[in-house]
Order: sequence, then C-alpha cells, then structure tokens
Amino acid sequence: MTTPPKTEVFFIVDGVKLESQATLLASTLKRHLMPHQKAVAYVREDYRDEMKEFTLEVLEASDVELRLIPNTNGGHAPWLSPYPHGNKILAAAEPRDCDISVFLDTDTVLTEPVEFSDELGDGLVAACVSDYASSTGADEDWEAFYSAFDMPLPTDRVQLLGGRKLTSLPYFNAGVIVFRERTDDGVSLNFGRDWLETALRFEREVTHDYPRPNIDQFTLPILGYLRGMPVVTMGQHMNFNIQGLGNGEGQRQTIAHYHTAGALWKHNVHGRSALEAMTDVRGHKAPEMFLETYGLHARRKNLKHHLHEMAQREAA
Repeated sequence: MTTPPKTEVFFIVDGVKLESQATLLASTLKRHLMPHQKAVAYVREDYRDEMKEFTLEVLEASDVELRLIPNTNGGHAPWLSPYPHGNKILAAAEPRDCDISVFLDTDTVLTEPVEFSDELGDGLVAACVSDYASSTGADEDWEAFYSAFDMPLPTDRVQLLGGRKLTSLPYFNAGVIVFRERTDDGVSLNFGRDWLETALRFEREVTHDYPRPNIDQFTLPILGYLRGMPVVTMGQHMNFNIQGLGNGEGQRQTIAHYHTAGALWKHNVHGRSALEAMTDVRGHKAPEMFLETYGLHARRKNLKHHLHEMAQREAA
C-alpha cells in the first residue's frame, strides 16, 4: 500500500483577532486532519509573549505545534515597509520536514477530511482562482508586474469566481495554498524560499501602482511561470467564500473562508460545527470562554444564539 504524503498544514497567529480565529481553525483541524497530516501555527517573535492563555490551551489540546517566525522581534524586515500579509510568506519559507505544505488563512475552518496532495496533483503549487480582480488587474498592470521579472505576459487566462465571472490573467486567492516541499526522492523544491525572494523583488522593483496587501497574490502566478510550473487551479470547495456566497446550499465546502466572524455565525452549518469542535477539544465551557476571552472579536451578538441552542441541547 502506498504511504500517504507527509503533510503539514500551517497558519498564522498575530494579534487578538487572529487568536480568536486560530482557536476555531485549530479545533476543526483536530477534528478532520488525518494521521499523516500535522497542524502548525506560526507566530512572530515579538508577539509570542502576548498570546492569551486560552489560545495556547486550545492550540495544545488540538495538537497544533507552535513555531516562531525567525527574525521578527520588532521592525518589518525583510520588507521595505510593514507588510502583515507577508507573515504567511515568511512562514512558507521556513523549512518543514514534509512532502506537502498547506497554508490556510486563519479566518478559515476545515469542514471535512481532505487529501491535499490529490488537490495538488503533479503540480508544484495549487490555489483557487480569486473571486474578484485586483484594483490593478488590467492587462497593462500585469504587464508592468511581469516586466519587473523580464517576462512577457502569459497566454493563460482564468475565469474569476465572483460577480460577472470576468476573464483575467491568472490571479489566485492566497488564503489557501498547497505546495510541494520535495520530490519523491527527497530533493527540496524550495517553493517557500522562492516565493519570499519573488515577493521581495516585486516590492523592490515594481514601480507601477498596486495595492500593497496583494503582493502575495500577484507573485503566486509570477513564481509559477518563473519555475516553469504554473499554479494548479483547485476547485472552489477548497476556498469557499461564505461571506460572499452565503450558505451555498448543495455546494461542497471543504474549506470555508468566512472573512468576518459574523459571516461564520450566520452560516447554517459551519459556525455551530466549529464551536462543537472546540467543545470536543477544550470541554463544554469552551464556547463561553471563547466569548469571554476575545470579546468584540467574537461578534458577541451573532454568536449568542449558537451558545443558547448548544446549552439547551446539553441540558436535554
């Protein structure tokens, strides 16, 4: 029988809002990850001592390993100016002893087991097409981006998933990224390192206007073409935007991307399921502790109906 690929699923914890999200994500990873899949949370050195005790307890109970992002004890190096989104790229560049790495935005929950390597196939990196174009998503914008790497525009096009479903140059949502760490014979592919180098070069050399938070999403397709292995397009179920698409009745939603806590609590399945997963790992008082610990970040009003119904069911 073929041994399944060793996989590490990682996310970022930085700030109280992401801590609240991390406890929900970690609980669902505990519920759905398979034995060959491991969960890791990366935290900046200058934030580690500020983490709340409840966050640490849930991460530990969920078997999530906490790792520091090196050289992040103050300042914004290696970026020219602050770039919080860059924490995911710094984490991606860190060495991991696995075959497949998976980055998840912290405002996601896993809703079912999934073999991430199947989503990647034979590719180097896989992601879902973005719902919408960037504010600088015209061909002339992309031409400026690719020219910074001495590359012509690719001929490939994708269909964006939201709104009028426009056709675009390849542009992907960086909230869920699956990438290969090494070949079958153990040779490192250095995707994370190359993504960081590509993003830093983009920051240094692109003079055309662009929204800074989107450096990660601009550089994903560019790196794919630099490596001669374009980004593999995953199905929408791997990064399902419940804020934009709502309950999505009848649609597979392996990874639910909620963006705001309110959108998660309004969903007819995923909000309750995440709270139940937290209860599994931290006990029946965990949802109340979650509310007490994170306050406004937990969106108290929208959460309370779940807590009330869970308490009623427990009392029955």
